[in-house]
Amino acid sequence: MNPIIDRLFSAIKDRKPIPPFEETLNIADAYEVQKKVSEKIYSSELLGLKAGVTSKDMQNALGINTPLIGGLFKENQLDKNPKLPYRKGRLIECELGLFLDSHGDIQAICAAIEFAVLDFEQKTDLSGPNLVASNVAVERFLLGEKFNDVDLLSKERCSLFRDNVIVNSADIGESLGGPREAAKLIANEALRWSYRITEDCFFLSGACGSVIKAEPGEYRAEFGGLGELSFEII
Repeated sequence: MNPIIDRLFSAIKDRKPIPPFEETLNIADAYEVQKKVSEKIYSSELLGLKAGVTSKDMQNALGINTPLIGGLFKENQLDKNPKLPYRKGRLIECELGLFLDSHGDIQAICAAIEFAVLDFEQKTDLSGPNLVASNVAVERFLLGEKFNDVDLLSKERCSLFRDNVIVNSADIGESLGGPREAAKLIANEALRWSYRITEDCFFLSGACGSVIKAEPGEYRAEFGGLGELSFEII
């Protein structure tokens, strides 16, 4: 496993395309590779988990039957109103942040933006195990203020604007059947692959609506009662 770990470490750390996979991984091996690569890249402990490939159509295309999970670390978190340099292959997802207790029960939610980079040198390498090994395209994330009224606020809509032109609109609770179902599913996958859920753990629930190419511009994401998030790509 060491060669693939070293190649993925170099690519993700240096923000370069994922090099061709010379190995054929099963999903269990892929999660072990993901953990080992993350241990080499990040100095902080795991803060949370993201759900990826949450749509059934995409799962069918990749030959999997559950969402994939990737690790989130302090180094991935952005401060308020960030400016990001343009990067080829970067995608923007409007999501919900889900905050859990140590039993995996959801306690609060927040507006969230995930920035993912899907950039394989060899496009035919796009598969469930290879996505897992490369940490499900995690790049950065942005979190809003936490709110405890989970059931009421999860019925809001989110709208994403680039330079005041709307580029995405969807129900906030669209991904994985809503926040409570999403939290349960991600927690089950975490248990299955031996991730530890701590008292202050949080999840990103997967994309609400469309996944947007991160073109240069000023962005504003409105999440109804959950507030707004703003960022710029330059």
